[in-house]
Amino acid sequence: MKRFLHYILLVAAVGFAACEDDGIDSIGTGDVNKDNDVWNLPYDTTGSVAGHHYVDIGLSVLWATSNIDAAHPLMAGSYYAWGETKPKDSYGWHNYAHCDEFNQLTKYNFKKEDGSNSFVDSIYTLLPEDDAAVQNWGNGWRMPTSKEFEELRNLCEWTWVSDKNANYYKVTGPNGKSLLLPSCGSIKETKRIMFMENGCLWTASVSVNVPKHAYELTQYATGYWVGSADRFYGEPVRPVISPNDIVKP
Repeated sequence: MKRFLHYILLVAAVGFAACEDDGIDSIGTGDVNKDNDVWNLPYDTTGSVAGHHYVDIGLSVLWATSNIDAAHPLMAGSYYAWGETKPKDSYGWHNYAHCDEFNQLTKYNFKKEDGSNSFVDSIYTLLPEDDAAVQNWGNGWRMPTSKEFEELRNLCEWTWVSDKNANYYKVTGPNGKSLLLPSCGSIKETKRIMFMENGCLWTASVSVNVPKHAYELTQYATGYWVGSADRFYGEPVRPVISPNDIVKP
């Protein structure tokens, strides 16, 4: 079940339902038109590692200015199932890397009833081989943990910005620097859900309550929180890097 409580809150607040498009062909550079003002929107940067820009907003980690495979901070980039490192054409339990044909987990599980042949490994954080940021960017980049997203949520000022071409949050840290988080929705099977209305970003952390779920940042115009979703969903990834992994000249 995909964020059932979140949907109830959203419908109660604004009264609109999820919308879907016809597929995923427009993911990436098609999400922002280079000729409109959104493309020219300025954004903060502090430096770069291996060609990927980051911004120091005064927290424990440095945040990438854009999602993996996004050419601009307001683009979606690629979508990944949790614990997978390559995008694909369809997202479901049927082709999820860490379950068997009966949708029982084969990795990152702590409940025998959810494991294939009662498999349990009690691993709660993605290993490097299953981290999309590690595998696609390397050089110290990784996916943020749920605690690092909670830090972002609790210590920053969040400002919702609505535009005909992009809806996003401007997240301003304690030092006054900001990052932009677009509302790019998620993907179930081949359908992109809640695009321009809901923003989802995977964390590196499995849910401590439901092992078939992983934690994600969820954002709407009406609010933002760290929730959880079925691990097979396709969602963008916003990498982070530790200040200790920045090589000083």
